[in-house]
Amino acid sequence: RLLDHFPNLRIGITGVITFATNANTSAVIQNMVSQSSGPLRILLETDAPYMVPANLYESLEGMKGKLPLCHTAMVPWTAEFVAKVAGEAWTADRVMQEARESARHVYGV
Repeated sequence: RLLDHFPNLRIGITGVITFATNANTSAVIQNMVSQSSGPLRILLETDAPYMVPANLYESLEGMKGKLPLCHTAMVPWTAEFVAKVAGEAWTADRVMQEARESARHVYGV
């Protein structure tokens, strides 16, 4: 409901959304998608230098626990997870594009 009252509001999503213990952020994404036909008003962020997205290790077999630092190159894995949570109409590319537009809106670039 805050998004309805604050047109410039964007929700920051980090790699923590990929953690098995974090159901609340996934629910926020699902609510945003189900209640709006407009753009997904999110910013994709890192928790650098900590909290590597958990789904990263699915792509990099044998690396679990060997990537102790999070950095901006890991944002696509967060976008991939957001797309899965958002539903079948969403892809990681679409999430990245909409997050990019949100960043442009917020920062005026």
